[in-house]
Amino acid sequence: MASKKKYTYSGLSDSHSVQDVNSLLNAYVPNSDPGVRVAHKVLADEAPNELLRGNYHWTNKYVNSSGTLELSYHFLETEPSVRIQGAKFSIMPLFDISDFSAFNEEQKDAARLSLQSWSDVANIKFTEVDSMKKANITFGFFDYSSSDDYAFATLPNGQKTAYSWYHVKDQTFADNDIGVNGYARQTFTHEIGHALGLEHPADYDASDKIRPGYINSAEYFEDTRAHTVMSYFSEKYTGQDFKGNYSSAPLLNDISAIQDLYGANMETRTGDTVYGFNSNTDRDFMTATDANSKLVFSVWDAGGEDTFDFSGFSQNQRINLNEGAFSDVGGLKGNVSIARGVVIENAIGGSGDDILVGNSADNILKGGAGDDVIYGGLGGDHLWGGEGNDTFVYLDGKESLKDNPDWIHDFVSGEDKIDLSDFNFGATGDIKFVDAFSGKAGEVLFTYDEANDVTDLEISLGGDLAGNDFLVKVVGQPLTEADFIV
Repeated sequence: MASKKKYTYSGLSDSHSVQDVNSLLNAYVPNSDPGVRVAHKVLADEAPNELLRGNYHWTNKYVNSSGTLELSYHFLETEPSVRIQGAKFSIMPLFDISDFSAFNEEQKDAARLSLQSWSDVANIKFTEVDSMKKANITFGFFDYSSSDDYAFATLPNGQKTAYSWYHVKDQTFADNDIGVNGYARQTFTHEIGHALGLEHPADYDASDKIRPGYINSAEYFEDTRAHTVMSYFSEKYTGQDFKGNYSSAPLLNDISAIQDLYGANMETRTGDTVYGFNSNTDRDFMTATDANSKLVFSVWDAGGEDTFDFSGFSQNQRINLNEGAFSDVGGLKGNVSIARGVVIENAIGGSGDDILVGNSADNILKGGAGDDVIYGGLGGDHLWGGEGNDTFVYLDGKESLKDNPDWIHDFVSGEDKIDLSDFNFGATGDIKFVDAFSGKAGEVLFTYDEANDVTDLEISLGGDLAGNDFLVKVVGQPLTEADFIV
């Protein structure tokens, strides 16, 4: 990952590891991340509603008895037409386009993958049919548009069919550049989003006389391709950087919006799923095959114990397991996000100097090689630093309680550190290492079990936390005071 300007957050410890954790917890959050310019109002969790403001959707006529929206689709083989008083008329002039051509097999496969990406996240079933008359969604190319359109689709508004059209002479289609992370693949996903009822985040369109731009056309902060495939605007406006790659599937706000319309698909990835390297998702955009792989995706996952495996990357990465959060993976910025309501339990870093932040679940966090910073947060976490000089950060007494403690499995005394410099133990005062507790908040006691090679790290808590026992189990040599940052 390219180096990022370091900001110091006031009111926190000056410890680099504490600052790194806080920086990741605030990453890409408007008005909290100092590196993100906020040019428009922030809608946060209300942003998905803007994609639904026109109230376009398929009616209950197409919803089966189990609540699933069932839609058919067809790849047009000939110019679509209607018969009026026995005469045949093309419908293409209705869209101010002409010169029809059909999808080739590779383009059909790419469009099918885009359809699949929508049904993965929402309660929708798509079925391919052999006739336009049977289809709810159609796909075709045109060679001329009076509005110089690149692609467009009709929104569902009571009609039987939504048409999606693409300009065959555009370079992305002419060169058959339809692979994962490409603009054409995102275009298929974008136009299918329209056919399902999603609008652009604001009232702009490619046919506008003045070309839409983020500063002049967007109406709220989250109108970028980091948050929604329905946007026209670069992810860089909200701080992310995909370095020329595009999402092939719905993103954070698309997932929330389409689930609002048709419900969530609760059958998607209900088992133990791995994303990134060693992926078992069977989705190209969620799979890393080598160190040069580029990942751009937002996770919808309905259950199981799940893992972000980014072990094959050598760049410095920042991995945040909290829902709604963005991670910097494989040299890109903010390119992996977690949809609202999703729990990802585990993360594996690569060979760079990574920062890993857990959530309130019981996490497994593995830093890998490099000098890593690991913060498990709430829950009973299992932590490995891996090779390198690693730092394990604790900020609050609630983060590792005696009835469900964290385990640090590979601590090397004299190399690794436990950072308590910003630790909230429930009362004012200083950290003090003791041989036995006296009942004062802030006392730190470690007891080494030689037989099991485990140190119990305990901290006496006060204030609202009084009566609780903070405990971390540390596997390895006996700890010394020099192993701590206080």
